[in-house]
Amino acid sequence: MQRPYREIGKPFATRTVELVRALQLIRDALLHLRAGHVRHLASLSGQLRALLTDRSAKTEPLLLSVAETLGIPLHVYCMPDVSDPSVPPELNNDLVLEVSGFPITFFRQFRLQVKLSLPDMLDREIIFFKGNRYTARTLIDWYANKAGGAHYATRVPDDFAALLSEGAFAAQPLANVLLQLGEATLEAGRRVIKEVVDLEIHAVLVVPSQPDCNISDMNFLFDAQYEGSSMRLSLLLNKRLMPTFYAQGLQGIGLQVDANRLIDWSAPRYLHASLRIDDDLSTVMEIAVDGERVGRSRIDEPLFVLSDPLNYESFHNRAFNGQPQQFSFGVAAVSMYGCELDPASAANMLLYSLEQGADLDHPALLYEPGAFGHAPKGTKNLQMTGTVKRQPMSDILGQKRLS
Repeated sequence: MQRPYREIGKPFATRTVELVRALQLIRDALLHLRAGHVRHLASLSGQLRALLTDRSAKTEPLLLSVAETLGIPLHVYCMPDVSDPSVPPELNNDLVLEVSGFPITFFRQFRLQVKLSLPDMLDREIIFFKGNRYTARTLIDWYANKAGGAHYATRVPDDFAALLSEGAFAAQPLANVLLQLGEATLEAGRRVIKEVVDLEIHAVLVVPSQPDCNISDMNFLFDAQYEGSSMRLSLLLNKRLMPTFYAQGLQGIGLQVDANRLIDWSAPRYLHASLRIDDDLSTVMEIAVDGERVGRSRIDEPLFVLSDPLNYESFHNRAFNGQPQQFSFGVAAVSMYGCELDPASAANMLLYSLEQGADLDHPALLYEPGAFGHAPKGTKNLQMTGTVKRQPMSDILGQKRLS
């Protein structure tokens, strides 16, 4: 007996991965369009419709939906539309074509720009053509539904046909409008991803001398796993005590950055690891020791890994899916930020952390061999197992305390 056809709701994780891939398609289409390959307007319009204007019965615009679920408002700044009352009426008497509202930016660049939500921007009349006004939403849907983004229609509105013709305007007004809407959508999507992905880890660490047999190939300092997902964040030291930062995204792909030099652990060290989504949707990971970058990695994929530590089950001095380590290290300070720090904040963090590391009287939490800390999802409170002691960093390093 054949099973009846049925549909189920997509998990939010699946919708998020779809958003990431749609933004990559928009990025690629824009690159081709800037190179003069007009055929990519079809793929661009299809993705713009899916992300911004889709009103079919069983779905909703993907970018707007994901942003709303994540609680991220989307606002843009636009110039006046084609109904701008400041334009003298006599200039409109013989007007055939006008394109208004651009540029669309995310910070005010011109005094006349007004702040709007992204959905409201879509309903602004941005094209005047032979007496008729059209919104961005209409233009996206026209191109997607009539010119190949989703369908190749046999009949099209006459104004749309004129804007697409090879006549006097040579399709440039519509192409330029879609190009600029695509750039604004790409930036909006990138901001949504950055809002929940960009992260920085700052830690002042002490690694005491210990038997070589206690040092394995991978000694986890911190390891965090998102339950029911592939998302994972790990900070560890290898056999030579060189730091490694690893992240695995919702898509199942991972990125790792390794230190490119040996670290002198005879003194406390300030370890800084970061992950950010770059302008081109690539993912960049870096690791630095005492303010000096010692490793950098990059992939073209926007790695989707949530930055909020409360989303993870976390372990200190143990792998998430491993046994207690025989390794030992101390933590004098640790903090995690769900953003890329601005230059002033980064400078203050560097100075503050170096001062902490230089004060050997400053206490640190020392994990003895076999000890570990565990924080269940939703809390930062570590539950300790084994011998965990708080003592001055000088004692951990076996040095005489400063008077």
